[in-house]
Amino acid sequence: MANQKKRILVIRTDRIGDVVVSTPVFETLKTAYPDAWIAAMVRPYTRDLLKNNPYVDEIIEYKPDSTHKGLSGILAMVRTLKNGHFDTVITLFSNFRLGLITYMAGIPTRIAPATKVAQLFYNHRISQRRSKSTQHEADYNLDLLKVLGITDMKKNVAIWIDKSAEEASRQYLKENNLFQAWENKKLIGIHPGSGGSARNWQPERYAQLADRLISEFSYSVLLTGGLGEKELLSTVQSKMTRKSLIFTSNSIMELAAMLKNFSAFISSSTGPMHMAAAVKTPTVSLFCPITACLPIRWGPIGNEQRVLLPEAPECSKCVEDKCKYFDCMEMISIDTTIKAVNELVGIE
Repeated sequence: MANQKKRILVIRTDRIGDVVVSTPVFETLKTAYPDAWIAAMVRPYTRDLLKNNPYVDEIIEYKPDSTHKGLSGILAMVRTLKNGHFDTVITLFSNFRLGLITYMAGIPTRIAPATKVAQLFYNHRISQRRSKSTQHEADYNLDLLKVLGITDMKKNVAIWIDKSAEEASRQYLKENNLFQAWENKKLIGIHPGSGGSARNWQPERYAQLADRLISEFSYSVLLTGGLGEKELLSTVQSKMTRKSLIFTSNSIMELAAMLKNFSAFISSSTGPMHMAAAVKTPTVSLFCPITACLPIRWGPIGNEQRVLLPEAPECSKCVEDKCKYFDCMEMISIDTTIKAVNELVGIE
């Protein structure tokens, strides 16, 4: 492809996992246009997922609940984008507000999925039925780049961790008597929260799993979560009979650094699962059978992994106790989960 000096904006303003699986877009664009200026628009709490990314030249923070709230906020973001002189915008997952902003900013080439009213603001609309989960979310994102004539698609998911964050995580392990477990590849991370993104195990189940990993296989277990998940983590810990520690942080960089230390990371389908995959930590992931949440679309990418699904029929949405498979996540047994962990760590 002939090299063109372009100014490209990529928008992904939803959650942690969404941004992580969008990282292949930046590498693909930079490979196609090495001299292009590539900017990312994300929420403030996800910006560190792109910090140090060699394929991202600029990060624009989108704050719809404060700075960019209401009409005045929309106009403020429009001014920011106009000042950026972008010739192309790729909105990986759009809504009315984002579509309006890109249109008012006068960006000549506007690319997005053909979704509801928002698509009216774009001049390149790609028909996608993401909720059908026929391919990975990363592939849905990359498909939008075909409008630009790009065919060499990269699918590397990565987070570039600050050296200081890595050093701080190792110091944490030393101070909490976990460093030897890390050295011996016996340190397991368990993340019981999901932020409501998918169905999950009950806290008691995670507690039982942690106890058995410790008592039967001499693993050390670190429970992880955000600051808003302290109560859940305390509940899991209180139901355990064995000793565990809790690591909480609202810093993406701190969490990414800690995830890199685990020999295996156990969670439901959640943002930190994608972060773990991005730092090449082996993952054991508990998925529910809801179509829009299936691992074909949301599974981890690029790491050693075991994906566990209950033996229940695929469904379009959870109808809770009206479904005879309402407790479907409990069909994923602790034995199966432990087996997956041991396979990844190398214990037969």
